[in-house]
Amino acid sequence: MKKYEKEAFFKTFGIFFATLMLLTTLVAYFYYNEQKHIMEEQIFSEMRSFTYDFQNNAFDMDVIPYDSTVDELNLQPCDRGMCGYFTIPSAKNSMFKVIMPSQHYEAQLHALFNKVLVILSLLLCAIIAFSLLYSFYALYPLKHALYLLESFLKDMIHDLNTPVTSILLNTKAIAQSAPSEALERIELAAKTIASLHRNLESLHQGFIPKKSEVDLEKLLHVRAKLYQKLYPKLTFIFKTEPCIVHSDPDSIARIFDNLISNACKYNRKNGSIILSNVGNRVNIRDTGIGIKNCKRVYERYYKESEKGLGLGLNIVKTLCDTLAIQITLESHPETGTSITLLFVPEEKA
Repeated sequence: MKKYEKEAFFKTFGIFFATLMLLTTLVAYFYYNEQKHIMEEQIFSEMRSFTYDFQNNAFDMDVIPYDSTVDELNLQPCDRGMCGYFTIPSAKNSMFKVIMPSQHYEAQLHALFNKVLVILSLLLCAIIAFSLLYSFYALYPLKHALYLLESFLKDMIHDLNTPVTSILLNTKAIAQSAPSEALERIELAAKTIASLHRNLESLHQGFIPKKSEVDLEKLLHVRAKLYQKLYPKLTFIFKTEPCIVHSDPDSIARIFDNLISNACKYNRKNGSIILSNVGNRVNIRDTGIGIKNCKRVYERYYKESEKGLGLGLNIVKTLCDTLAIQITLESHPETGTSITLLFVPEEKA
């Protein structure tokens, strides 16, 4: 079960279970009070019978002066437990005070509470089972929709690979014999599509790192060159120095592509992009519109504008986690975004 499926499942289960449990607890509370009332009425009835035959060992009895203020119709608490008061037909000035000691009354009350608790526990098990079944049932349309989406994505990735590769190979071949600015723009567009294709392929299939030596300075310049041509009105500023790290070059290229692409797409007109590295710490900073909610930028499909698919930074974070690259992001609306990558040496990863 995928992360978003788990989230939907647990939310559905939690809401449904909490609602049913609340209703069941309320019913159990009223049921307990009703059964307690019935129990006290039964005790009171037994007390009344006791005043005729005196043959119930659960009760004690006193004869007290008649008191018109006491309730002669219901069981009520007294100093020794629960008491019932009954008039004596042959002695108008006296009355029976029948007493059930506290320990006997508490024992019956405890037995009643345990009975209700057992019923509630059984209902709880039934509610959990029903909530699970309901949650799986409610999740089925989502799982079906996701299956169709993933099938479509898989087919699209497969079908996209051949034409993109063909465009790139043919434009390069034609450019060698008859170079032109139009061909160069076609090649740049094809490379952009190829980059998107690699992102989708990584999203669907994952990847296995193939590590080798990577020159961060050289790779930054190579990956930025593509976007310098696509965004000629933006100013690219390089503050780099040679640094070799041991990592997966293709994955780092995709990380740089996504970060530089975002810095270009969400920049201001005639803005600038600063690409720098101090040793194994790379920083990509722009003068763009900034990010409003930095905590959610790594969520899949999250985006704050109509541009893009909301996949870039999610893929960047996944690749960084896999390659033990520490990524930090700082952004302020209307002032720009700064992203730093720290390439941790393998022995410290």
